[in-house]
Amino acid sequence: MQTRDEAICLRAVNYSDTSQVVTLLTRDHGKVAAMAKGSRRAKSAFDGAIEVFSCGPVMLIIKDNGGKLANLTEFSQQPRFRGLHQNLYALNAGLFAAELTEAFLEDHDPHPALFDKLLKFLETLQAAEKNAERLAWLILYQLRLLEEIGVAPALDECVNCSAPFSENWKSAWFSSHSNGLLCEACETAFVEKRKISAQLVTILKSPAKLSKTPEDQLHQIEQLLIYHLTELLNKPPRTAKYFVQ
Repeated sequence: MQTRDEAICLRAVNYSDTSQVVTLLTRDHGKVAAMAKGSRRAKSAFDGAIEVFSCGPVMLIIKDNGGKLANLTEFSQQPRFRGLHQNLYALNAGLFAAELTEAFLEDHDPHPALFDKLLKFLETLQAAEKNAERLAWLILYQLRLLEEIGVAPALDECVNCSAPFSENWKSAWFSSHSNGLLCEACETAFVEKRKISAQLVTILKSPAKLSKTPEDQLHQIEQLLIYHLTELLNKPPRTAKYFVQ
């Protein structure tokens, strides 16, 4: 099946002296792994070798039988995000988002809203002037990704006894395996958990507050998310190391 779509490159691996295997997030066809024959030649149909964050219109031949690489025949690469390479922190944040997007999405499962959110994230990340701002946007994208795939953490009540969360809780814990909060009365029954302040829970419940959250609290939230993402994937994300404290 030959189709046109909009795409963002999540990963690009050299396959031979002249070709690459790329993982694309497309707007209407979801995540697609494709062979880009001849992409590394000086003159190709792809405007040069394909890089992570390249985006633009693509032409794909998607094969009906599962597990087969699609053929990428055209890619009008737009250099919208080359500015990310001018700041190491921004670059690592973008790579972290790309890795998580590839890891959590199923092949050929469309998420047009997430496609738009990733574009917005990369644009904002590139324009940000401070690392605290970049980290806030990374956290927001991670939360939106979990929401999009249906595993947003339950933060309104204790997942064990259903006690409603309140900012007056003296202590709170988060269990990745249970995907939600534990109250003080229930946490002792759970081995796998991380302590979290009620203040951070309040911020996570209202992500609009992230832009005004102090940097030290942003780092605490990111450590919690890295723990959660590691548990969900059964291994640490490769690029998480740039944000572990």
